[in-house]
Amino acid sequence: MKGAISLIVLALSFLHTTTILAQCEAPVPCKDAELNRLNTTDCQTYHAFIARGSDSGYPGHLGGLIKLICHNFTSEDSETTCGYENIVYPANSTAWGKDAWCKSATIGAEAGQAQMKAYAERCLDAKLIVLGFSQGGSVVLDVLGGGGGEVFECVQGDTPAMDRSTAPGSNVVAATVFGAVRRSPSQPYSLKGGRNYSGTASRSAAQLAGLAPYADILRDYCNQGDPICAVGSEPVDVARHLDYFELYNEEAKDFVVRTARGERVGVGEEEEGNGTASGTEVTRASGTPTPSATQWNSQEAQGGASVGRSVNMIVIGGAFGAMMLL
Repeated sequence: MKGAISLIVLALSFLHTTTILAQCEAPVPCKDAELNRLNTTDCQTYHAFIARGSDSGYPGHLGGLIKLICHNFTSEDSETTCGYENIVYPANSTAWGKDAWCKSATIGAEAGQAQMKAYAERCLDAKLIVLGFSQGGSVVLDVLGGGGGEVFECVQGDTPAMDRSTAPGSNVVAATVFGAVRRSPSQPYSLKGGRNYSGTASRSAAQLAGLAPYADILRDYCNQGDPICAVGSEPVDVARHLDYFELYNEEAKDFVVRTARGERVGVGEEEEGNGTASGTEVTRASGTPTPSATQWNSQEAQGGASVGRSVNMIVIGGAFGAMMLL
């Protein structure tokens, strides 16, 4: 099974999208003008931290979602500001070596916590919204609940949970992840068809306890058939790991905005939807080359600021398709 999935994922690593927004998923500098305008370290009413996933460029697949979120916040109040910065970390898949994914995820969790802490120290009233996809989803869950442990064929370093009773944890107002690599089944914040399956690795009891304080503001999206977050679910279809933002962008935006504004949204409210949401610009075409080490080094150099400045924060994670995650 693992070998077959590896071949499928390897093939999908050469797929790419034709829109400018989708170009920002690739391991090259993002050319989306609106996304680049939103990328800032200034203090803002809402500020996003984006943790891209395996072999994705900055800011990754969640660019469309952050544009929807920021548009919603800023369109109703001229004094409200919204933007994002990238969590700067390698986002390497196992294609870069046996230990590459674990080293990358450890760096991501540590960098995410450090960047959020530095931002909150300068922006004392900051509210955090945390989002993640694939490896970025695991990084976001690690940032909040603590991380570490065996996954794939490597061991990820331990990171502590973020205490919700003190900043920056006390500023977190919403969190959403999609297709996370390390996740556990049947959590109160899990939804969609893969919610009752484990990911590629499960989270430890201590890590779940670290996430528990965030349960009322957390959503964990996992599709049935996604071979990354719902291992053992049938039929296995790598496309189910790639279509979250075609299906759920509007739904996720509504949850983030409502929750960030202080509403309490029940998990059942999302489940009532049919999963076909608008607002995503995703059309895949062939022709994307496998990234070189030089490209990755260049991406790390331009990836985004390590700290930000103002009132509210959002943390997002992405991935360049499934890529060579296995």
